[in-house]
Amino acid sequence: MRDLNRFWHSLERVSGLQAIPAFWAEYAGPHFELLRPHLCATDIVGGLYPCPHPSPGHCPRRIVDYGDGNYAALCRDPYKVCPDVPLQARDVVVQELNIGGITRTFAAALGLRWQPPVPRGDCTWAIGISLRQETRGLPVFLLVLPATPRFRAAMERLLLDVSGPFVIVAPTNSHRSVEVQEHVQRRGLAFLAIEDHVGLADDGQFAALNSPADPDRPMPTPVADRPRAVKEFTVRHKCKVKDIQVAAGEDEADYYKWLHGKLPDHYSTCIAIERVLRDGLGNGKPQRSAS
Repeated sequence: MRDLNRFWHSLERVSGLQAIPAFWAEYAGPHFELLRPHLCATDIVGGLYPCPHPSPGHCPRRIVDYGDGNYAALCRDPYKVCPDVPLQARDVVVQELNIGGITRTFAAALGLRWQPPVPRGDCTWAIGISLRQETRGLPVFLLVLPATPRFRAAMERLLLDVSGPFVIVAPTNSHRSVEVQEHVQRRGLAFLAIEDHVGLADDGQFAALNSPADPDRPMPTPVADRPRAVKEFTVRHKCKVKDIQVAAGEDEADYYKWLHGKLPDHYSTCIAIERVLRDGLGNGKPQRSAS
């Protein structure tokens, strides 16, 4: 498992999540290929190009259009400390990050039920419902902003719009200031920095970073063996499948997602069901009280 700190930080370096490919590549570094599939061309031509040796007041390099699809990035320093770079049309077209595509790929690793993003203001989106045990059922909002004042303003708008608790997701902890943390604690919010929870597995897919071992956590039942395990449990305990769902505190839909392997094994739903199968009825997780 590899951490992706530079990758997540790159998302907060691009204002409006729009930049030419060279800036995305510079910020994401070795993880640019992981980012590339989620970049979509706009109809905007960029005006600036990165500099290898930035000098105050003269950088970045300026993009000029020579016509006929020919462009170049010209150094603006009077001493020409950076070489000019010939460019093609594909190099100067601004690329926008596809929030829907990228959030869908890491949703399971972060522990949320993904939904197509709904804009909620300045680089803020509703992206799903939390499946994490400590915040289960709360709405999840993603904020991707380059400056802390803008991040704080976006969060304050959510506090006005959403009456109850919710989950804030940001790529990094960069904007987790004292003021932000005061808002989080005062309203009972949750703040998840993706860099703390999502890494890159050996197969190149987003995956949950390792968490401290839980000696009481039951071993997951192989998906192919789950129908047999459930049948044996109901016979042994003289109960119905519904009794397993109730004991685990899960509804029928989530139970069948577990049964068919449609939820990651580290989700609280899976752990609760596996604990019932291991320990018996009444040994899943605390039941939800009726309101």
